[in-house]
Amino acid sequence: MNIHRFGVCALTAITLLASPVSAKKDKPPIADQFLGTLVSMSVPGAMGTRVTIWVDAYTTDDVAESLAKALEQDGQKALVTAMEKLTAGRIRIGTGDGLPLAVARQRTAADGSRLVYLVTNRPLKGFEIQQGLDSQQYPIGFIELKLGADGKGEGTIVGMAQLKMDAERNLSVASYATQPARLTAVTTETKK
Repeated sequence: MNIHRFGVCALTAITLLASPVSAKKDKPPIADQFLGTLVSMSVPGAMGTRVTIWVDAYTTDDVAESLAKALEQDGQKALVTAMEKLTAGRIRIGTGDGLPLAVARQRTAADGSRLVYLVTNRPLKGFEIQQGLDSQQYPIGFIELKLGADGKGEGTIVGMAQLKMDAERNLSVASYATQPARLTAVTTETKK
């Protein structure tokens, strides 16, 4: 098994980790919808599969901070447990059922480009094919989207991820697969 690691800066660690729960009984309008095409050599039959992501609401800073503290102080298991209570939207790979997103965070640059981070509290469907004891240490789905001001871009999907935070609050994301999957031809439709 090869483990692919890539780092996420400390500010991102704080900003990526959570989502508010709506107090309304009526479903709020969708904040964003993303479409892309999955490119992966490690997910059988996934080449060219359509991926649809709906973000109902982006995570607040206070919830993100509480999740960052859970990871920092008590580890990944505490983070996964805390995320079970959160709903930010959903992701659908292919024509299957959608999987809930627990966390949705975004950063917008002065030029209008955006980084969007999405996290699930369980592996993404199709990525969990290689099950075993080691795979249980990778219980999170992690998606990063890089979008230009025109709403078009690309992304990375780590279907089975492990998250750790160091003393400087730098977040590292490890992939159970040899390499993360890619999302190409990503487009967005902002709803509000």
